[in-house]
Amino acid sequence: MFGLEYIAALIKVLFQIAFAVISAIPFRIAWNAVIPIYFAEYVPTQLHSIEYWHFVGIILVFSFLGEQIQKITPKIISINQDTKTENKS
Repeated sequence: MFGLEYIAALIKVLFQIAFAVISAIPFRIAWNAVIPIYFAEYVPTQLHSIEYWHFVGIILVFSFLGEQIQKITPKIISINQDTKTENKS
């Protein structure tokens, strides 16, 4: 059917964006709470407080890169289970 693949790809991208927007909240809270206290001398001062939308972008980039890496990585193990029923009449 025309456009069904495009609609599926659009829905997948929208779910990835929604996941990034939602999951950036705890990552930002944890980053801004932990880094300035425990890793202040190891991390540059510009990275002590990262903006929310930067976290969203970082998560989106990682999700898109992970998807592409998964496509080019060879499948080593494949497990298929077929159940065959015999008709005993």
